This record gives sequence, C-alpha cells and structure tokens, in this order.
Amino acid sequence: MAALPTRIRQNVRDHITSPTSPLVLKTTALTKTLGYPITLDPEWAMLWKTLQVSYPDNSSFVPSIATVIMAWCDAFTSWLESEENEEPVEKWLDALKSKNRLEIVIEISAKSNRPVTVWRANKSVFVIALPKGKIPYESTVLAGFASDLLALFTASPMMVATDSDNTLGTKIQAAEEADDWADLDLGSPENHTVVPSRHKLASSGRVDTEQDWIPDLIPDLATIPRPEELTRKPPYWIMVRQESRQIVVIQGSHAPSLACLDEYLKRWCRGEVGRSDRPPVVEIKLQESAFGLGLLHDTITLEAIRGREVTAILILVFVESVLGYTPVLSSGSAGSVWEFKRTKGFR
Repeated sequence: MAALPTRIRQNVRDHITSPTSPLVLKTTALTKTLGYPITLDPEWAMLWKTLQVSYPDNSSFVPSIATVIMAWCDAFTSWLESEENEEPVEKWLDALKSKNRLEIVIEISAKSNRPVTVWRANKSVFVIALPKGKIPYESTVLAGFASDLLALFTASPMMVATDSDNTLGTKIQAAEEADDWADLDLGSPENHTVVPSRHKLASSGRVDTEQDWIPDLIPDLATIPRPEELTRKPPYWIMVRQESRQIVVIQGSHAPSLACLDEYLKRWCRGEVGRSDRPPVVEIKLQESAFGLGLLHDTITLEAIRGREVTAILILVFVESVLGYTPVLSSGSAGSVWEFKRTKGFR
C-alpha cells in the first residue's frame, strides 16, 4: 500500500474499508442474507500497476472498482433470493460449509471487455475479473454478473447440463431437444406456433390424416429460455432504419452481430478535422435490451453531429456481405427501412 499514490490510499480507506462506506454496508447486508462472513482483500498494488494506463485520473480508480464489487453483490443477492435458484443455491451453500466464509478475489481478465465472475471450486472462492480498460456502465456490469451467475449455477431450460460420466447420453439428449425445438419460429410476428420436427411428414406426398389437423399447443412458459439465450439461435433478424439525414437506427436479435458491426463502425468512423482531439463525426451507441436477465444488446444508434449527415449504405453492405444476412421483402417504408434475416447459425 505504501507504494500507491496518496489519493488511491485515501480512496481505499474511504470507499473500501470505512464502516460507513456503501461497499461495506452492501457486504454487511449480503452477510446477513448469506449467513457467512465475507472476506475481501484486493491486491491494490497489482491492480494499479496493471490498470493505471486506463485511469489518468487516479481518483476514479478505487471508486470504479468499488462500484463493480457492489454490482456483484447486487447480482449475487438476486441469485441467492430467487426461488428458481433454490436447488443450485443449496448445493453451493453445502460446498461452502467447509470454508465457513465467502471469499472474493479481484483479478484482471486478459480477454473480457467487461467485469466477469467465476466460481473457483478447488479454492471455494469467487473471482471478479476486471477488464484491462475502463469499466463499462453500472447497468452493463450488473447485467453481465447476473448472466455469469446464471450460467455458472443454473441450467437453462433449453440446454442440457454437462456430465463427464455420461457424455454419450448428454449428446443424445441434446440432439433430441434440439430436434424438438427445431421449428420454433419467433422471428415472424404472424407465426408463433411450434411443430415438433419429429412429427413432420415423412414425404411431401403423404395424405393428411385427422391427427395432422389437431391444433398445436403454445409452449409452456417454463420451457422457453431467457431472451439472451433464445436469441442465440437462428433465425437472426436485423432491421436498419434511416430515421433522418442525421440518424440511423439498427435493431437486431443477435447481439454478437450487432457487437461486430458496432466495433467496425467505431474503428473506421472519421474524426473531426477542425479539432485537435479529432472526435468522431458520428456518435455510435450500442444499447442494451429492455428484456432478459443477462447482458444483451439489441440496438445501435448512429447520430451525425455538428451539422453532418449519415446514411445507412455502409451498414447495408456490411450486414449482407460480411455478416451473411439475406434481404427480406418488406411492405414498410420503401427506401428508409431494410430488413435482413440469417437462418444459418454462427459458431
């Protein structure tokens, strides 16, 4: 600690260890909910050495990390208190009995661009891995942690839990489930019915029987995956809308496709020539979805600034030629709205 800048040492005292700090109040509340004490002792010297390039103003370094930890506490508390997680919570609590406390370790992630969390079972500790860069918005951090916790401890209704002792059985079960749901089409608002593929006609020449006319049932809500998982499977949809000469809006069901487009546009956006800091001439915002529990983006907004204009031409080319989406005939406003669909999934 002595090697750290004075401001960081002060912030550690005020934001991390002070009994009246929001973080201590948050961990105290989590301790009461959990029933076990919480230990947290970050290696501040290591963290600062790795991340200082992203914090030219060192006064924001410790508060940013404190915000991440508090977001983790909120996500973890929600996971603990959710009735749907009762079974995995009980299993996790049983595993924690031998240690008799919850230990949180702060590390640096070499790959992720947002804070992530993992459960290190061999040491019975939770790891919060920070990105090598600026911390994203708090809502993004919270949603990401919620998604991580669900992936760590809760099996999705559409996914089969892995079992190293029964690999073959798992593969068979996964194949059957994928077959059952192969014809769930939520891409079109006119079609929301499910026809299990195992009941498809063996050949196109088969004569319809009375059973073929039995109405299909709407899927049980409990069997439908969360939005962030549902949208991982094709068909993928993208809609591009030229709202004005200054604004273009891209909406998509497949978050990785939007993320790829967002990074490409930000990489090649021109800078303002007349200013020394050369800010981008188009403001590009990747927005989170209003649905789901985990991290999910569904909209990109492009807005030209300082009297400039922006068109959808580059977006249309990228979506079709790079991402491999196919244009869909639409009855919408010709020349201002374009729809695309991709039926083949991404790896």
